[in-house]
Amino acid sequence: MMHVPEGPFLMGSDIGNQDEHPQREVALPGFWIDKYCVTNAQYRRFLEETEGAFKAPPSFARDDFVGPRQPVVSVSWEEASAYARWAGKRLPTEAEWEKAARGLDGRTYPWGNALPTYEVAHYAGAETQCPLDVDAHAGAASPSGCVQMAGNVFEWVGDWFDAFYYRYAPAENPRGPEFPSFEVAVPSIAVFAVPGGGNLALGEAKKGERFEILGREKNTFKIRFGGAEGWLPRKAGYAWTARAVRGCGWDYIEDNLRCTAREGFEPWYKNFNLGFRCAMVA
Repeated sequence: MMHVPEGPFLMGSDIGNQDEHPQREVALPGFWIDKYCVTNAQYRRFLEETEGAFKAPPSFARDDFVGPRQPVVSVSWEEASAYARWAGKRLPTEAEWEKAARGLDGRTYPWGNALPTYEVAHYAGAETQCPLDVDAHAGAASPSGCVQMAGNVFEWVGDWFDAFYYRYAPAENPRGPEFPSFEVAVPSIAVFAVPGGGNLALGEAKKGERFEILGREKNTFKIRFGGAEGWLPRKAGYAWTARAVRGCGWDYIEDNLRCTAREGFEPWYKNFNLGFRCAMVA
């Protein structure tokens, strides 16, 4: 593992996608983060020692994805988090991941500001159409010494994803939203006691208000509304139910190679371009 000292760094971007705005200074305590993504060999050991508690990922059925030094892929957020706990670690926060990838100078990519090439990263258009071994492109490591924080695989992190989070996130050790949330985007809307609406309204939600999401039924979300449970239609606002993902997959466009690029996938989601690395407190 690589040690990242405590202190501030620049997080986010004023010129990237809207969910990266604004760029600001964020302070973190020191932490450790894996130099490489978790490999197939490491994940196989986890499966063996947990004795059937988790199924083998779909990628284990593909000959070109099972190399012992390739990153494990097609695991859900829950499975990645379970592995991290088994290993005595945890998934990094978005802030930790970005600091480990970007360092202190606000660079665009882990290797600096030079535009990407296939000599430094593995992304869409490369000749090899599967993940490379985790130690490939070691010469393009981040300032913290982490390898492949741009390209090869997307990486689960611990936070819930919220495209607007940076607008209200704390400047000290942000750890993401507390829970999946619904943000009202219309001027006002009634909150109903049952998913279909009906005649029983619990009150009114107004634009900009946020509510914890408790569940979903088709295009209606159950929210915590005061001391009760109410329902809002999907069309009334933004529903943030995904977990955050950083980095870039081997089959994905180069824009996601930037250290500040963000994605969010549902916690159950699996893909052959999605893996993870672990972190722990210093």
